[in-house]
This record gives sequence, structure tokens and C-alpha cells, in this order.
Amino acid sequence: MLNSLSATEVLSVLATDGTALSVYRDTPARPRPDGTTIVLVHGASVTADLWRVHTRHLTGLGFTVLRYDQRAHGRTPRGQAPLTIEQLADDLHHILRTLAPTGPLVLAGHSLGALVLQELAALRTELLPRIRGMVLLSATAHGASVIPGHSPRALLLATGRSLFAFTCTHAPQAVDRVRRLLPATHPHALTPRPNTGTNDGPPPCRHGVRHTPTADLAALWQSLRHYRARHLPVLEQLGGRPVLMAGADDQHIPVAHTAQMADRLPGARLEILPRTTHALPIRHPALVSDRIARLAAGPHPGPRRPKDPPFPNSLLSEQFH
Repeated sequence: MLNSLSATEVLSVLATDGTALSVYRDTPARPRPDGTTIVLVHGASVTADLWRVHTRHLTGLGFTVLRYDQRAHGRTPRGQAPLTIEQLADDLHHILRTLAPTGPLVLAGHSLGALVLQELAALRTELLPRIRGMVLLSATAHGASVIPGHSPRALLLATGRSLFAFTCTHAPQAVDRVRRLLPATHPHALTPRPNTGTNDGPPPCRHGVRHTPTADLAALWQSLRHYRARHLPVLEQLGGRPVLMAGADDQHIPVAHTAQMADRLPGARLEILPRTTHALPIRHPALVSDRIARLAAGPHPGPRRPKDPPFPNSLLSEQFH
């Protein structure tokens, strides 16, 4: 039976450049005795609120959950450091060192969050023995692309994305002027960062970048676009512990990119969900939470082990499609 009671703490962890990273620690009323910590990393343009439903499920099973607003998102300011995947991975390392210095870890990330976890594993190999499992949603080793396919509709979409990215990169101040004219409820509106706020959890996903200037968003996009997974074979040391999930209709990270990454990780498990877009964690919260919980409840991290049997196909039933 799920334990529905949990407490959310709003914490602050200082990054290398002194930026205050906003972290949300969700602690169940009856924590599991093994001390496993689940860490959830959101993607671009949203907040830690992405994981609201997943967190409720996981704390109900007795797991402690850490989620946070990435740099330049939600309650976390942009800071002075460059907006690179390496810097975002270093931010996460500071959070783990401060709030989860010991004990097993299960890491889950979506899109940009998946890239951050890949980079973290490459840069901080000392964490590998602690990682009980890793769930990578919409992952890629090739970086983001404006081209979602080769159909006429996909090429038209790619043209629009390219023009928008070009404008944001070369005329960010003009875009900011437009954003300031948008209604405050619009997801892309640009509003001043408040001096104070509520302390009951992360701001809604739609407020992910409402305080972030366009120039910073463009810098983040360039980091995504030029990303190449470094030392991907490091993840092979996790054996069967990584799970890769992708939406068959993802227009941001083509499913082929995730499949190619899975091919380079022989021990990893790949699940492709039909009729699913880039909003995979929102569309399938129960399924994603199940995958995370299965890894968190598994054996303690240890030496690389043989490939696990695949998850039952019955769990990919019509209720998740």
C-alpha cells in the first residue's frame, strides 16, 4: 500500500560560481531502511515540477527524492558560469555531495536532464559504484536537432525552428521586448524575478524560463545542439542498470538517436513507446515511475552484472499509450 504522506523541504546548494541552486527534498513518512536516494533531473524550459506526480508515487513507496531547478530555470538563477552541459553536471555533483554524500543512488533525467546525467557519469566516475540504476528519457549521444525527420511537414518544422533559433541567437534583445509584451500567464513571457516566493515546492513547469533572458536561452540551446557524449563507454560499467526510454513520435530527440545510443550500451534496456512525443514523462508518469522504482528496489550497486531480462511487455499496455 502506498504511503501518501511526505514532506517537501526547499533547500539551497551553492554551485562552483556561488549560484544558489534550488533543491526540493521529498522525504516519506516511513523511509526505506537502505537509504536509497532517487534524483530527478528535468529538461530545458521547465522546472522540477515536471516530476510532481512521479515524486508522489516514489515517496509513497518509501523513497527519498531529490529534484531541483536547473541553472537558469525556475527558482535557480543563471549565475556567472557558462551554460554548458559540463557546468550543469557539475551543479548536480555539488547537490549530491551536499545532500546525498553516501548511499545508493537512482538517477533519472529527461532530455537535457538525461544529457546531464550522461556527463555526470563521465566526469565523476567515483559515483558509478553508488548508482543502482539510471533512467534516461529521450536520451541522445548526438545533441539536439532542429530536423525531426525528412517528411515535408518535418522539413517545414525544421525551417521554422532554425529561423527562431537564429533570431534568438542574433537578436535576443528584440525577442526579449516581445516576450515582455506577452501576458504574464504565457509560458514564454519574460517577467522580473521576484525577490521572494513561496517555499512549498518548485514553480509550475510553464514558469520554467519566464525569468530567463533570451540570450541565456540561446546559449543553452547551443550547448544542447553541439553536445556530444564524452566517454560513453563509461556507462557500460553500469551493465544492465541503465534504462533508456523514448517516444516514437518525439520531434525534438528523434527515437533513432536514442536507439543508436542503446546500441552503444550493450547492457542497457531500451523501451520505445508508440504514439508518444517528447512529453514522455508527462504522458506516462505511472510507467516512468514504475521503471525508477524497480531500479531503486533492486540489488545494492556492485560489480557489473549480466544483462537483466527485459521488463514484461504487458506493462506497455494500451493504458500507457
